[in-house]
Amino acid sequence: MRKTRMTAVGAVLLALMLSACGPGDGSASSSPSAGGSVTLPAVTMGANNWSESQVVAEIWAQALEAHGFTVTRQLDFASRDVSYPALSAGQINLMPEYLGSLTRFLGGEATSSKGDTSMALGELLTADGLTFFDLAPGVDADGFAVRAETADQFHLATMTDAAAVADQLIWGVPPECVTNPSCGPGLLEIYGIDLDAVQTENFSACSSEMANALNLGGVDVAEVCTTQAAIEQFNFVLLEDDGGLAPAQNIIPVLSQDLADAGGADMAEVINAISALLTTAELTRLQYEIDVNHQSVDDVAHAFLTDNGMM
Repeated sequence: MRKTRMTAVGAVLLALMLSACGPGDGSASSSPSAGGSVTLPAVTMGANNWSESQVVAEIWAQALEAHGFTVTRQLDFASRDVSYPALSAGQINLMPEYLGSLTRFLGGEATSSKGDTSMALGELLTADGLTFFDLAPGVDADGFAVRAETADQFHLATMTDAAAVADQLIWGVPPECVTNPSCGPGLLEIYGIDLDAVQTENFSACSSEMANALNLGGVDVAEVCTTQAAIEQFNFVLLEDDGGLAPAQNIIPVLSQDLADAGGADMAEVINAISALLTTAELTRLQYEIDVNHQSVDDVAHAFLTDNGMM
């Protein structure tokens, strides 16, 4: 449900926005301060070319613009293989990322502990002149979902619950599950679920085919992305990963250290106030509005900010 009252954090952000000037006519913008005019750094916002990454980036971009920052956008990177070099080279200087995936991409160890994984990532980013602001509570990880009636029938709320009746369920998994540590090997090691001993069907990970198979009863448990729009669309029950199968995959704002220094407390407060509201459920809802209700990324971002008293 969209929030219609201004939250406390929204009130703080609104006050910051009301105190800001509009964008200047150069590569940076100006904001008044007790000591005169302060030049704000120009932001080049990046995102990968899927709805979640784009809408989070657009929310940050619109909020920063309302606070007086000049923001240009490059929201169409095809993969981290392209976006991360652009970020480390300064072609973009801020974008949404995923804690565990980025840590593993850079050769670090990602675990279900967001604290440990954050420390590992911080060291890796520093070497490339990058840093990150506060983690969002929302997690987009590999997870498993069931239909509501299946959850009721077998009293399923957690993966441990599902493990107890694993042989009574048909499992929908992607072909790469055999080697993915967050799928086959991890299911066996952490939950004792041997996919070789249960009935399985293969569909692409996080796909509409997987979601439709679950919705129509072709499978009883499906591997999904934990913020996938289909979870809300079909009222699936997302099983709690109580054993820590998936690495911490919180959304994080990754940015250049230069931008963080130049943007100062104002930029950090704007971004962190928004990130605090990006729960797993809210990220799912945002994607539902874009992928199912076919609203534009711009409109969904603006509605989020308005509903939370930030515009």
